[in-house]
Amino acid sequence: MDVKDLRTVQRTRLFAGLSPESMLQLLQGSVPRLHAKNHMIFEQGDDASSFYIVLDGWVKVFRPSLSGDEAVFGVFTAGETFGEAAMFIGGHYPAAAQAVEDSRLVAVHAKVFREQLNKFPDLAFQMLGAMSRHLHSLVNQVEQLQTRSSAQRLAQFLVSLAPSVEGSAVIVLPYDKSLIAYRLGMKPESLSRAFARLRTQGVSTDGNRVLVDSMAHLREYGNEGPMRERLAGQ
Repeated sequence: MDVKDLRTVQRTRLFAGLSPESMLQLLQGSVPRLHAKNHMIFEQGDDASSFYIVLDGWVKVFRPSLSGDEAVFGVFTAGETFGEAAMFIGGHYPAAAQAVEDSRLVAVHAKVFREQLNKFPDLAFQMLGAMSRHLHSLVNQVEQLQTRSSAQRLAQFLVSLAPSVEGSAVIVLPYDKSLIAYRLGMKPESLSRAFARLRTQGVSTDGNRVLVDSMAHLREYGNEGPMRERLAGQ
């Protein structure tokens, strides 16, 4: 991994706060690999022998049904991890993972990971701290879902994708809108209504391209308190 990849790994909640030396110990034998769009990274029921760090691209974790539908549990991008719960518990992956666009991932092998934690107990304490911060972050995400409207959540998501922080911007949606809806905790029809609501905030769509008149205004709208946002919509 190059310096950019290591910085991406350090950005993950699981490794946040670890020293570079500690991080490299835990990543022994792990190398980035390219997974083409639609490639299955693992299937539901496979041995949970690794967890994954996303360096580039997008990955969905889902459970297929007999009817052909999918229950999507998460969509992950650079600086995020998936599969760690199954790896720590052992056993099998409870869901499948698939690249929804060309993606670069690092597979962190469970055997090496556990060996390093057993060999260096201080690393285990550092990981407990990192996992506690991860849990705190998940609580914050739940709070965001409860206190932000669907339009505000969409605004925050668009801001996270923006190539610029000020002025106007053209944002290319990274994957299907139905997956965006799942990631933002809403139904696809709610996402359509959220895009319609954002028109009043200077946001328009053209296929998978989103045109934003003012990134600063969109950021402010996404971060508004829930009461102010409700009053603005009246």
